[in-house]
Amino acid sequence: MKVGIPRGLLFYRFYAYWSTFLKELGAELVISPPTNKLIIQRGLTYGVDEICFPVKVFLGHCHYLKDKVDLLFVPRMVSFCKNEYNCPKILGLPDMVRNLFNIPQERIIDDEINMRDRGFIGWRQGFFEIGRRFTSNNKKINHALQVAEEAHSQYRKKTANGYFPENLIDNHPMLTPHQEKILLLGHSYLINDSYINMNILQKMNAMGYSIVTSDMIDEKKIRRALTKIPKPSFWTISNEVLGSALHSIYQKDPVIKGFVHLVSFECGPDSLVGELIERWLRREVHSIPYLRLEIDEHTGEAGLITRLEAFVDMMKWRTETFESNLSSSRTS
Repeated sequence: MKVGIPRGLLFYRFYAYWSTFLKELGAELVISPPTNKLIIQRGLTYGVDEICFPVKVFLGHCHYLKDKVDLLFVPRMVSFCKNEYNCPKILGLPDMVRNLFNIPQERIIDDEINMRDRGFIGWRQGFFEIGRRFTSNNKKINHALQVAEEAHSQYRKKTANGYFPENLIDNHPMLTPHQEKILLLGHSYLINDSYINMNILQKMNAMGYSIVTSDMIDEKKIRRALTKIPKPSFWTISNEVLGSALHSIYQKDPVIKGFVHLVSFECGPDSLVGELIERWLRREVHSIPYLRLEIDEHTGEAGLITRLEAFVDMMKWRTETFESNLSSSRTS
C-alpha cells in the first residue's frame, strides 16, 4: 500500500518517526519532492487568502501526492506537548485537504494525535489507531512504535548536534563550521525548507557564520528560560522559539552575534513572539542585534539578501565597537 507524506509543516520535525512507523507496518512510502515553483503554484491556487504561506505550500505538496498514492498521511496533530496546542490551522489540515481536493475520508490518515491531557499515552494511542489501518496484530503495532521512537530519538540527537533535516533526509553536505554563530529562530518548516526561505542557511553560512536553531538547544534549558515570563503561550513551537531566545539572552554566549527570526507574514503567534523577544533584548540592554524576516509568497530574494548583508555589517560593527571599548577601559 502506497502512503504519501507531504514534505511540509511538521514533516521536518517528525520525519524519522512517521517514516519508520509506516515502513515497519509494511507501507510503501512516497514523499513529495523538495518544495519547488510548481508545488507553490498549486498551493496558491487551492489555498484561501486567510491561511499562512507554509499551509499553502503544504497544500501544494498534497496536490502533488493525491493521485500517486493509496493513502495520504495528514494526521490531526492537536498537541505534541502536555498542556499545549499546535496552531489551529495545523489542527484543521485533514478537513482542509479533504474538502479542497475532494478526497474520500478513507483515503486520508487523519487520526488525532493529542498529548495535551494524557501526555505520551495520548501520542501512542493516536498512532496505535493509525497502525490498525495496516494490521490487526497489536504486537506488530507496538513493535513499530518502539522502532519509530528509537529512530526519532536518534534523529533528534543528530539535529541537537548540528545536523539539519536536509543532511539527514536528502544527504546534503554539512554547512561549513565557523567560530561565530547566529541564532536562527522560527518554525522548522521555515528554517528547513530552502525554497521557502531562499537558502538562508547557506547564505548566512557563506557570510562566515554557523547557525544555531532551537533543535540544538537542550529542551530543559528552553523550558527553564520560559519561567522568566509570567505565562507561556498555548502554542508549543512559539514557546520553543521564545524560550530559545531567552536562554541565549541570559546565557550571554559571546560567540552568538545575532538573532535572525523567520516569521510567516500571516502568523499571529509569530508576531507576538517577535515583539516579546525585542522587548526582552531592550530590557536587558543587550548587545545582540535582532533581525525579523517576514516570509510569504511575495518575498523577493534580492530584498532578503540586502537585509542580511546589512545585518551582518551591523553585527561586525557592534563587535568591533564593543571590543574597542573593552580595550580602552582596560588601558585607562
